[in-house]
Amino acid sequence: REEIERGKQYIESHWKEPFDLSETARAACLSKAHFVKLFKKHTGITPYEYYINYKIGKLREKLLDYNLSIAQAFAECNINYNGHSAKLFKKKVGLLPSEFRRMSVKKE
Repeated sequence: REEIERGKQYIESHWKEPFDLSETARAACLSKAHFVKLFKKHTGITPYEYYINYKIGKLREKLLDYNLSIAQAFAECNINYNGHSAKLFKKKVGLLPSEFRRMSVKKE
């Protein structure tokens, strides 16, 4: 649906900012409750999960830039590098950020 695409576009263009459901729903021209319901129905995940997954995807790209330290890669994505964010990364990717970086070196 068009509203869901507008919501995704908003998230993808504002991913460095803190997640704001009100603004995302407004971009989709829907109420927050209706937007969340439709988004989950059409994507299988909540808008917040989509935001986190998108942000983790950007972080994965930054971690492949070996000119950046792991902390710098997190900072580039506007994420505090701490135990919580490292655990979230591991939950989503299956590896800690340092493990992800080591594995990607071996693949090249």
